Amino acid sequence: MKNSPYVTFSNDELVKSEILRRNLNISEVDFISIQKWFDLLLLKHEKATSDRDTQLVAEKELETKFNELISSEIETKSYRYILPRLLTYNNIFHDSYLRSLYIARLGALLCDNLIPKLVNDKLILYTPEDFMHVTLYLKDHYFVSPNSNLLEDTLKIESVRSILKQASVEIKFETLKNILHMIYQKTFHHDIICFKKILKLVSQKDVGLIDYLKKYQVENGQGCYKIIHEILNLDFSKEVWDDFEIKLELINFLDLGRGTNPSSSWTKKFQELAVTIDTKMFLEISRAILKNENCKTYELSYGAVWGDDVAKRFLKSAEWIKKLI
Repeated sequence: MKNSPYVTFSNDELVKSEILRRNLNISEVDFISIQKWFDLLLLKHEKATSDRDTQLVAEKELETKFNELISSEIETKSYRYILPRLLTYNNIFHDSYLRSLYIARLGALLCDNLIPKLVNDKLILYTPEDFMHVTLYLKDHYFVSPNSNLLEDTLKIESVRSILKQASVEIKFETLKNILHMIYQKTFHHDIICFKKILKLVSQKDVGLIDYLKKYQVENGQGCYKIIHEILNLDFSKEVWDDFEIKLELINFLDLGRGTNPSSSWTKKFQELAVTIDTKMFLEISRAILKNENCKTYELSYGAVWGDDVAKRFLKSAEWIKKLI
């Protein structure tokens, strides 16, 4: 069918993947071989039924052909091109865009087998420029699935290889903006783990990135990111880096607000922060957070209401701070 989701995705992906191929300097010969495997993957997904045995046969065939592809049909340097494409397909397979039926075995082939194998393979090398192009390719999706580990795997590609330690300020900025855009698109934010990982990647030289983070907000306007926006725009120090370091510590601290009463780790961290942050500033922090009291839940577009656990933790920490000072 001309207008089927599979055709739409395939056509869109072909355009994006060709740009990535050129940016990573992958040969056309390898591109064609790789594309044949992804075409087969998509076909198997489209034709799959809920029958587990049939899915297992398809999974085995795809795995065998993939191993043949990477062992003898393409250059080793082309692996760095395959990996982001696997992430894209894994993400779309975890969405209902293509079909509502989750094809468990093909999902497992990607997220439990092929992707971790390549993500953790340190012989697959990316220059900072390569990785920037990878994140540009991964930047936009119909839907960022919370179950696909798209963000987690993208950040793990970097952490396994420490790619951004070698990057210029400009390349690093563009790369992290691309990943932040992936977070921006999520329809619901179950946690801020990946966002906090990005904050940890910021260095003293990243003045432009720090300024960008102060303006950053997510598409769905969820409470946890509203509160983060408030925190990042408080003034702790005239020195940009000192100011940012305090905010990073504060966000990590506020996210510890679990349980009925403050834990020992929460109390210890509060005491440590009290060396840097005075009572007046703590009151300002508490007020800035508590004005978002109505952000404990979030209503999705189809009417379901989900609890914003991160916002709840921030609000709980703010209440405890208010009582302690």
